[in-house]
Amino acid sequence: MFTRKFLFLTVLFITVFSIMFLKLYSPFSQTFWLTLQGNLLLGTISIYTVSVLFLLLSKVILIDIHRKYTVGPLGLLFYSVSEVLVISVFYVVVTKLMNPEIVSPIKVFPKAFGCLFLILVIPYLLCYLYGYAHGLKMELSDRPVKSDANAIVSIHDNRGKVKLSLRVSDILYAVSEDNYVKVFYEQNGELKNTMIRTTARNIENDLEGAITRCHRSYLVNISKVRFFNNDRDNLYVLLDREGLNPIPVSRPYREMLSDLLGGKE
Repeated sequence: MFTRKFLFLTVLFITVFSIMFLKLYSPFSQTFWLTLQGNLLLGTISIYTVSVLFLLLSKVILIDIHRKYTVGPLGLLFYSVSEVLVISVFYVVVTKLMNPEIVSPIKVFPKAFGCLFLILVIPYLLCYLYGYAHGLKMELSDRPVKSDANAIVSIHDNRGKVKLSLRVSDILYAVSEDNYVKVFYEQNGELKNTMIRTTARNIENDLEGAITRCHRSYLVNISKVRFFNNDRDNLYVLLDREGLNPIPVSRPYREMLSDLLGGKE
């Protein structure tokens, strides 16, 4: 849902929705002045141009935030309200400049905030629901079957583009390195690795059922683990592949990993 294309299309949807909303709202407001006619044309164009550019920039920032942290529904709501606040202040400033003696900012701001809240939040809610439903559909279609080692899984980058497709049985482990994740796998009996610009959380989602987090920076294919050193002071796993160093296991994942390995066939 946080792909660049999806968020930019959301901005386009908001722009179209705002025009329709304001057409319906304008007859019921005494302070509404946006129009494409007369001497208010420049102000109207300025409001829309700056607002759209601001939302596009805001989406770029949101994508960058989501790469480092998980943005849930509450975080997205807070972020959207912040956007509404910024655009509302800008609208009040331009309105005051267009009508310096008539308009009172104190009266305009609550109305502007209320309208902009509806203009942004309604499209955001619709897009969020669509993105959530689409994400569930993709997750169900791409989710590998644990018992099928020959299932093909795909790994996407931060933009949602498929960067690597391989069999579940070929996956060894993945390690997060700054804004990238290095995926290690076997290909024709040889050890290979591919660096992908994404996050460990995205890898977890793409390879759910095929790979498990064992450390803040490491994820392993449980079916490839041949030894788990469960010593409290020295936690690590060894994979069933020569030439690989021990994979560290952190304490928060110790019990879960132990349970998974205990149920491993």
